[in-house]
Amino acid sequence: MLTHRRYSLKWRLTLLFSSGMLVLLLFLSIFIFFSTSNLVHQHEQKLLNQKATAIAADLKTEITEEASLTITYLTRLLTNYADVNQLINISDQNGKQIASIQGANWRVEPEDYYERTLVAKEPVQLPFTSELLFVQISTTTEALEWYFSILLTILFLSSFFTLLLSAVGGYWLSKWGLKPLDHLIQQIHSIFPQRLSQRIHHHHVETEIYELIHAFNLLLDRMEEAMVYQQRFVTDASHELRTPLSIIERYVSLLQRWGQHKPEVRDEALAAVHQECKRLFKLIDDLLSLAKLQHISQLGSSKVVQPLTPLLLEVKQAWVPIFPPQIKLLFEWEESLVLLMDRERIRQLLDILLDNARKYTDEGEVKVRAYGDEEAVHIVVEDTGIGIQAKEIPHLFKRFYRVDKSRTRKRGGSGIGLSIAQAIVADHEGSISIAPSAERGMIVHVLLKKAGMDSRYE
Repeated sequence: MLTHRRYSLKWRLTLLFSSGMLVLLLFLSIFIFFSTSNLVHQHEQKLLNQKATAIAADLKTEITEEASLTITYLTRLLTNYADVNQLINISDQNGKQIASIQGANWRVEPEDYYERTLVAKEPVQLPFTSELLFVQISTTTEALEWYFSILLTILFLSSFFTLLLSAVGGYWLSKWGLKPLDHLIQQIHSIFPQRLSQRIHHHHVETEIYELIHAFNLLLDRMEEAMVYQQRFVTDASHELRTPLSIIERYVSLLQRWGQHKPEVRDEALAAVHQECKRLFKLIDDLLSLAKLQHISQLGSSKVVQPLTPLLLEVKQAWVPIFPPQIKLLFEWEESLVLLMDRERIRQLLDILLDNARKYTDEGEVKVRAYGDEEAVHIVVEDTGIGIQAKEIPHLFKRFYRVDKSRTRKRGGSGIGLSIAQAIVADHEGSISIAPSAERGMIVHVLLKKAGMDSRYE
């Protein structure tokens, strides 16, 4: 049971969309505010320049003689242009102030971060003198404070309501967009282990949902196949274990009834029990080996680059004495074969193939050939045995599969050997195939990836 539940995808998408919209609105509001303030200040500067030009023109008209250049007269003239937020002064070329007037709200330093001081300066050339005078107007933008306050308020309210609408709209859009996913979740919840054959429908859905449904249906296919395979394996294994146990039980009952009085019955029963016990041990060893191979294939087995010749010599020395006189065992290989292999597993693979060839060959020969090409090493085991029909070949690698159970039991097979062989080859990233031989027997062809000739032996 889950103790912690993360936020749903709807809320996460809504939060992501709202966060993106918040960042966008923030940058947009900052851009609008500073762009507007710059335009307004530029407009105010233009008006201030026009006012300075107008004052300079009036001074040329009003001042016609040098006697008029008095502080009182100039101050009276400037009073006509006075503004509460402005400072107007007249100075000479040396910067000496001749006359000035300032408004009641004039401040040298602005008090607010969006308040500026604008300056306009205009030269005045009087007709009776060659000396230039300068009219300078300085003003603060305090009068615009209300405008910027309203602009900030508008930007804040519009951003707030836009963000609110985007959050609500984002939630409903995500809810509407994820409806197919909600429907998919409901269908998944309706699937139980007893109904693994049920599949999810994917008609008229978006591409992403279609791919998700298709992948989930493929997963269900694999799960159902694994369940069926597991059930079949348990059934087959139980049957294989039950058969020798039934034989042992029957002979034990025979011993209890007749063994004390008939030595020949006792000897026959003990021999049969011993044989069936050997079959049980062999079956259990094969099952454990198969389970171990599956475990190794998941974790990765330890493989080493090494030559194949010593292993083939070892197999030849071990199997030649075992083969009956009527079956000739032949080996043929190239000396330069090198493999990246788990030596113990490849030895087990060769043992399985030779054991099968010996069991199902009454007379003739079994030939083992090993050769290589540019990319792979080929190991071929060919016999002149009883053979097999082509339609049975695709099933030979299934666990416990036997073409003729009575004949296989007589020859001592359990139906697991080729499954183990296939697992070993798969672990080495190779392939194994079986085909009928021209001599009525079978050909087993193993293909393994070849190691480079310059690889170091370990």
